[in-house]
Amino acid sequence: MWSSVCSYGCCCPCCPQKEESVKSPITRNFNHTSIYDYSSRTNLDLDLKKGDILEIIEENEHWVFVKKHTTISRGFIEEKGYVPRDFLKPSNSLEAKPWYFENVKKRIEAKRCLMRLENDEGAFLVWKSEENNQYYLSVKNSPHARHYRIKQRESNQRFFLVHHKPFKTLHELVTFYTEAQNGLCVKLSNPCIKLDLPAPPTLSYQLDREIDRSSLTKIKKLGSGEFAEVWHGKWNGTTDVAIKEFKDVSPNISTEIEIMMNLRHERLLQLYAVCTTGEPFCIITELMKNGSLKKFLIEHKEKQDVEFSLMMDFAIQITEGMIYLENKIVHRDLRAENILLTDMQSCKIADFGLAEFTLSGAQTIASGVRVPVKWMAPEIFENKPYTSKSDVWSFGILLTEIVTYGDDPYPGQDKQTYIRGIKKGHRMARPAGCPEALYEIMQLCWRSNPAERPTFTQLREKLLALVHEPEFE
Repeated sequence: MWSSVCSYGCCCPCCPQKEESVKSPITRNFNHTSIYDYSSRTNLDLDLKKGDILEIIEENEHWVFVKKHTTISRGFIEEKGYVPRDFLKPSNSLEAKPWYFENVKKRIEAKRCLMRLENDEGAFLVWKSEENNQYYLSVKNSPHARHYRIKQRESNQRFFLVHHKPFKTLHELVTFYTEAQNGLCVKLSNPCIKLDLPAPPTLSYQLDREIDRSSLTKIKKLGSGEFAEVWHGKWNGTTDVAIKEFKDVSPNISTEIEIMMNLRHERLLQLYAVCTTGEPFCIITELMKNGSLKKFLIEHKEKQDVEFSLMMDFAIQITEGMIYLENKIVHRDLRAENILLTDMQSCKIADFGLAEFTLSGAQTIASGVRVPVKWMAPEIFENKPYTSKSDVWSFGILLTEIVTYGDDPYPGQDKQTYIRGIKKGHRMARPAGCPEALYEIMQLCWRSNPAERPTFTQLREKLLALVHEPEFE
């Protein structure tokens, strides 16, 4: 914990003195609230507890230097340090409320959050729809999620669920329904849990992308492929990370690193750092403890207990990531094994080992490289270049993986039989249990002419039309 005044009379974080200072609080600038816990990663960081009130002293795009006061018997301890910017919100803002989910934009997303086992009956959240720009209250009423549109009077901007009970603020509305059911399906209990933390693009404020490999500790091997092994590891003894350790140095590694450094989206795996001084080369990313979508689906295969709407939620999330990538790169390895799940079962597209920038001009795969043949479009076998429409074909195959709980595509066929078949226009039969409307979307993805395949934006709209999450008026 940094002293507010060092022996040199400054308050900079570079000062080596770390004594605590006890003084009376000055609260006029303490106007930000921590919405998550944060454990310090370095001695320049500051531990946060959800609800801490903070003053921002300095800030950049992703990190802020803050001050907080902690009450003790003698008065207050003043502490300073760095924390990720996305962990803070203005104290009086809607985004600082524990029940407001800023990143939820659709009813199906609210349902996914609420139906976590950690949430009890009456768990709730408030969110704003991207479709109509209106607020919703979503409530867990097992085995369902119920959605109530929060109406606003244009005359006085008051919020209400029923006309005779308006409220000045959303906070007042939520407080009322935690004390009285008053027509809701169930009385509100606790805010929905938030398990996913924002992932800043670097491991700490001062750290460059290139880090010393001595700061990494490998804990458990998570997987191994032709080119690399993936480990659960620790950085600096404090921070869980995934370490992708390459077996050999190749040009593809540089491309993978460049792609991950230049792309940032909530549906993409976040790169933290790299080790490229000496071998083996390593990529360090956020750790997805739940593993892949493929693993999740196979684990639920016996019980067949994933609702169709949640299956489509996975697919819709993937299209959102691919919409971001569509004019930037071709992924070339889009399948359920390369979709990772957060603690809240949000999807992150991963494994850019075969990816290329769309403007690189090198969108054919070199001979000798093992490729996911049964996810590949017919033009690839004619030595034509990959395009985003080749990824669309792969996405159609990924849809079959989702609806079959992780089955491999074209069961019973070897690779050569698959290649001969799709060249002749043969396509996979509708999987058991797959709705006809979803199969029609798959067939659009598998059109022989790439130009006739839909874009990922069009696919997202078609998939959204399959999901029906009714709202309560």
